[in-house]
Amino acid sequence: MSPRPDVSAERKAQILDAALRVFARKGFHKARMDDIAQEAGLSKGLLYWYFRSKDALIEALLTVLFEPDLRDLERLLADTARPIPERLRELARNALSTLLPYRDLMPIVYEFYALATRPGPVQKAIQAYYRRYRQLLAQLLRQGIQRGELRADLDPELTALGILAQFEGLALLWIIGPEELDIEHQWEAIAEHTLRTLLPPTAP
Repeated sequence: MSPRPDVSAERKAQILDAALRVFARKGFHKARMDDIAQEAGLSKGLLYWYFRSKDALIEALLTVLFEPDLRDLERLLADTARPIPERLRELARNALSTLLPYRDLMPIVYEFYALATRPGPVQKAIQAYYRRYRQLLAQLLRQGIQRGELRADLDPELTALGILAQFEGLALLWIIGPEELDIEHQWEAIAEHTLRTLLPPTAP
């Protein structure tokens, strides 16, 4: 007898997709739970059964948006058979492939960031994401230093912060002026330039 599908998980995904569409049309402040329930084809009571508030919905959306990046970093960190430069290149490519499909939704992401300037659950969720991302990236860099594949004088934590800030900044410039950037070419070129600064002098 095959296991029953997780209807709850499917329903939550349906609600989150609907919430993204509503937030994209109306913005966070004007969007109401009634709007999201209607978009999802659910009663308001059933919506509240899954998500007790708009803040709870936003927290869940942050998980959907950010968790793939953390899982990818964890996978690359565990893939110790491959050289660190190869894994860093893959990390950059995967980050770009995650970014591109969200082009039309990126203004919503930056609304998240606006909410994160005030104390509350959104701020805590975004802080936790960036903290974890920096920790994982620093571990990957430290692994490269220990293996002699990256410069011995690198500060892993500071370098991780710099890489994160660099690509977050590039993504922001792309959102503000997409016509001014060839994001795919420039993302790859900057990633390669950054990697070259991390390699020992004798590296190819």
